Amino acid sequence: MDLDQIFVHNVKKWRKNRGLSQKSLAERCNAAHSYIRQIESGSGHPSFAFIGKLANALDIEAYRLFYDETPAQAETPSQTAYRESIKTNFLEKMAGEIDTLIDKLKR
Repeated sequence: MDLDQIFVHNVKKWRKNRGLSQKSLAERCNAAHSYIRQIESGSGHPSFAFIGKLANALDIEAYRLFYDETPAQAETPSQTAYRESIKTNFLEKMAGEIDTLIDKLKR
């Protein structure tokens, strides 16, 4: 996602997380409801001052509106297989260590 998309996504996400309608967010920002709608559609480009108002209205730090919280790019099949082999080897070694410990405790 590019920065504009991240911003639009985060404004919507935080507004909904706060249980606010576009109208109530606009009221908190002293703006028109149509302006919030434009921002959330990506056609409105707020000033830095207005971004600050949005952040205050949403009770978050302004940087959170630009922070990409989407999951990282998916692993390739070879990365997944490698991770699984490491996990399997680790679990096998741990099972062996646990068996050895149990044997020692039985003595």
